[in-house]
Amino acid sequence: MVVGRERDLAIAMNVIQDGGSLDVVGSRGSGRTTFLEAVCLRLQNAGWVIVRLRGVASLRQHPLAAMQLAGVVRANDSRPLTIQSTAEALETLVRDKRAVIVIDDWDDLDEASWGIVEGTRRSLGVPVIISRLQGRHARHTPSGLDASTLEPAFVIDITPLRFDELESAVETVFEAPVEISTMRRIYAKSGGIVGLATSVVAAAIRDGRIRKSDGAWTATRDLWSAGLRGVVEAHIENLDDDALDALEVIALVGDADIDTVRKLVAWPTLELLEQRAMIQVVTSGNRHLVTVVPPLLVEFFRNEPLAARRMRLQALIGERLGMDGERTPVPGVSSGAFAPDKDAALVRLVHERTRTRQVVTRAEWEARPEPHTAYEYVTALMNAGAPDSMITAVLNRPGEPAGDPLGQARLAILRARWTASVGDVDSALRDLDDARAAGDALAGMFAAAAVTIECEHRSVPEDFATRLEVDDLTSEPVRAALWDAQILVLTTLGRFVDASRVFAQYEADERAAVYMPGSTRALNGLALLGVGRLGDALTWSMRGVDESFGLLDVDTARAHGAVGAVCMIMSGDNAAVEDLVATLVAAGPFPRVSAGYHRMLLTMAAVVAIRRGNVALGERYRTELTSLPGENGLLPGQSESWSHAQLLASDGDALNAAAVLWETGERLWARGGRMSGILSMLNACEVAPQEDWLDALRARMTDMDSPLLSAHYSLVVAAAAQDGPALEAAVPGLVATGRMGMALAALRRAAHVYRAAGDDSRARDADARASEYLESLPLRSVDADRFAATTVKLTDREVEIARLVAEGMSNPAIASQLVLSVRTVESHMHRIMRKLDLPNRQSVGDYILSHHGM
Repeated sequence: MVVGRERDLAIAMNVIQDGGSLDVVGSRGSGRTTFLEAVCLRLQNAGWVIVRLRGVASLRQHPLAAMQLAGVVRANDSRPLTIQSTAEALETLVRDKRAVIVIDDWDDLDEASWGIVEGTRRSLGVPVIISRLQGRHARHTPSGLDASTLEPAFVIDITPLRFDELESAVETVFEAPVEISTMRRIYAKSGGIVGLATSVVAAAIRDGRIRKSDGAWTATRDLWSAGLRGVVEAHIENLDDDALDALEVIALVGDADIDTVRKLVAWPTLELLEQRAMIQVVTSGNRHLVTVVPPLLVEFFRNEPLAARRMRLQALIGERLGMDGERTPVPGVSSGAFAPDKDAALVRLVHERTRTRQVVTRAEWEARPEPHTAYEYVTALMNAGAPDSMITAVLNRPGEPAGDPLGQARLAILRARWTASVGDVDSALRDLDDARAAGDALAGMFAAAAVTIECEHRSVPEDFATRLEVDDLTSEPVRAALWDAQILVLTTLGRFVDASRVFAQYEADERAAVYMPGSTRALNGLALLGVGRLGDALTWSMRGVDESFGLLDVDTARAHGAVGAVCMIMSGDNAAVEDLVATLVAAGPFPRVSAGYHRMLLTMAAVVAIRRGNVALGERYRTELTSLPGENGLLPGQSESWSHAQLLASDGDALNAAAVLWETGERLWARGGRMSGILSMLNACEVAPQEDWLDALRARMTDMDSPLLSAHYSLVVAAAAQDGPALEAAVPGLVATGRMGMALAALRRAAHVYRAAGDDSRARDADARASEYLESLPLRSVDADRFAATTVKLTDREVEIARLVAEGMSNPAIASQLVLSVRTVESHMHRIMRKLDLPNRQSVGDYILSHHGM
């Protein structure tokens, strides 16, 4: 199977048929062997005789090893193996025939075999095709021996495949289409090198990181796998220590200007790495950036557990860039949070990357104080938690004139976002309006930035559609900026179908999608959530977290993680939120300009801590949340009222909790935060419904096209009416939209309603449905209480007994296991049911599973 090589195959056939020889040159995994197979097949079909040899590195020192392995000649006692006998045997195979000699892995061929092939080519004129590695110095023989003559050969470079070609190759190998965003990630990691791409996919499938969904291969997690180490190590095995250090240094600093890299790596080493196709020098505006290729090499270095080596290289970077011994802000953590043990190494890598980027971007800015270097340096300072004064000083320094309008626009927008984040929204909007009015070709970027700032700090502007219009003549970066703002506005307004449509259009535009920020990809998770696809939204978000952390892109990881945390809480999976938030918070300071996602994560962390009984931790998160400057955001979780209401409800103050939620919902709705406003109002009516609230909610729900919100509304209405059948009828919609905890709560509430009405039969049926549903869930700990008071606590002994009840043990069996009397166990059971207001043993078992797991 050869994809994207038809022209090269045709050239190869013409060269051979004209009697010429051919060198097929490519990197490891480029498809050189597959290309040779295709050439041989065509020649064979045309009636050619093919003699195939292969170099083997381990046998390179054994004369005539390749000839013997290919069966050209065999050693035996009657006829000793000599150069002459081997040459005669090869000539016998090709003399007076249309024949070609094909050698794969020529670099590893033994010299004696190559000498015989060369002699045969010269004496009989037999064409020779060899495949060799890219980047090796030109030489006459595999080991580089001097020779007085060199037979000419036509060279075919096996270059990386284009996106569509690689997609076709991967789909052919793995016999199924690949979901588009997954394919983009495969292409990005492999750099278009087909062998690396297939290795990445194969390893990901084995590890469960790629699964088949609806007939297409779809990534569910980051695509890096420890199983790829061997593939990558083979890719870099021929580098000496200096070249390997240089490659890892370039990987550590990220895409950097050639002048910066030159201070870190000697020119000869840079030239060697470029010859080996392990780095590329890419022109960006008036800059020449050095980047490691394929990007999979960067991930390899990041995942190597060699801390001492990495520390040595980071010290070298600081020393050679003139920052040796200088202190740089060390990324801190919020609320005393620490990453779970499994993520501690990852967080350490993020911190190291943050410090390294600060050193590198500072050196580049000081050497060339231009817009693009200022932008990168300010971004690094924000991620490192540098003092406001330091950031402001860089933003306000005039700098040198530069001929990169896009760099100037990006810096102006970052300056406006920073100005808005410190409280001067009017000045930020005025600066953007002045830039837009200048009539620049990038004016649309300033318009998009202004709408975004208004959404983040004030309200959704009524004229957003006019200001964010995209036409056919709009350039790619402008088109991307306008679509970014459109998706934010549409998601905020709860127009999820429209947001998904724009996102799909954006992704399909490959030239514009290059500029898509991680925050926009994260918003697609909220759009999926809004249309009722909670499972898909969570998969999308967690895949984004995984992939972003693989790239050490903490801002994007936090954006995806914030949406993922919302999905988890809505599904009732509180336990998973704690570890996720702890890792994301421990990754370092949050830039002011990303305050919205900071609010979301702190809100989710506070809510979960309070729901799980750790009120002190919840209050610490709330203290940090309320100390953030600026207005509450318009997306779910960006208002501190949710955690405030949760705290009130946990103390049994349901009326005030509901009032806080309703008043916040009204304010959010008025500002254009339709999704978060409706959610807050629904939560208020869930806690303590009032007739006028329900009437207002009914009218507003007509403006929302969201299965997620509609299912929640059905539950709220049924619960307010104490309507058992309606509560049960709400369950399918809740299950379909992923609200596991809420579906369980609906069944339990229905049982309570039936029992209060004296209908014990239907109450038992509802209890049985609740137990059956809980058993069917992938999680055994599901939050079905949400805003219910949590001040009632079971003792450790009561929890222990309740767990054994959940396992199906009888009172005598429990008494025997715990060395208690049966009467003592019965007393504990009575207290448990009285404390929790539960009717029977089955409900005790369900409660302990949903709150404490097994």
